[in-house]
Amino acid sequence: MAAENFQDVLAIGIEIGGTKLQVGIGSANGKLVCPPIRRTVIRENGAQGILQDVSAMVEEALNSTGSSLADIHKIGIGFGGPLNIARGVVLKSYQIHGWDDFPLKQWCEEKWGKPVVIQNDASTAALAEALHGSGRGCSRIFYMTIGSGIGGGWVVDGKVDDGQGFGAAEMGHTWVTDPQTGEPAELEQVCSGWGIGWRARTAAEKQKTLMLDIAGSLELIDAKIVYSAAEKNDELANRILNDTCQMLGQSIGNVIALLHPQRIVIGGGVSLMGALFWDELQKQVMMRSMPVFAPGVELVRAELKEDVVVVGAFCL
Repeated sequence: MAAENFQDVLAIGIEIGGTKLQVGIGSANGKLVCPPIRRTVIRENGAQGILQDVSAMVEEALNSTGSSLADIHKIGIGFGGPLNIARGVVLKSYQIHGWDDFPLKQWCEEKWGKPVVIQNDASTAALAEALHGSGRGCSRIFYMTIGSGIGGGWVVDGKVDDGQGFGAAEMGHTWVTDPQTGEPAELEQVCSGWGIGWRARTAAEKQKTLMLDIAGSLELIDAKIVYSAAEKNDELANRILNDTCQMLGQSIGNVIALLHPQRIVIGGGVSLMGALFWDELQKQVMMRSMPVFAPGVELVRAELKEDVVVVGAFCL
């Protein structure tokens, strides 16, 4: 596959998350040659199992596109955990064992013989949204993913800010006040999809709620069930949803005060909730933002959905 210019040069984009693996082939303009290969992480197989799966997925992706490694210019990887970016080393995974101080860049370069760039997965997604998604046309983009966990990325003039080389914009590890307890809590623990479900299950043990009827059992109550019950005007579900928006609004308001981005892009499964969530979130963010800054900041839903980390990996 001859490439006429840099935008057409092919790259392999890899997502290594705590629950999902993806491999795609595409170009620096963010275009996929074909849909990415996807697999679910088998946690008990640890890091070595993931590396075996990714190796097989790269081969499958090449075969499915009629490409070979000779056609590939570089490989980009979005990894779910903190990294030493300059050394290309995974510092830790909070979900999968075996990644501590693992030289991922070196391993991949020895495996495929191509230059490899690694980045945190949320920062990789932020780059994709900044260049090819909901952040297009803006120079200062803050990205936030709210899914099974909460991550963030800060992109200025098309480049990811890595802080001191170990990442930045770790939104999930910022602190808020839990409205139910009044105690400090890490944002990820209370506002991720898992955190919303946990708070709902805990509350449903003490109060009658439609959430239990919709889910069928207590252990099946999750963030989707919370939203479904809130749409039916369930008192407890509405409180859980409003508390979630209040804590997110507090955290996002702090981001606006510190960084004053032009656009805040929100992705992840929780962002797929409907108007009840988005209207309340917009309200809470405005309440907690500096009045002089607030009019210049847009809060929008991410555009690239499940492909976002792979597309960002092409752009690294």
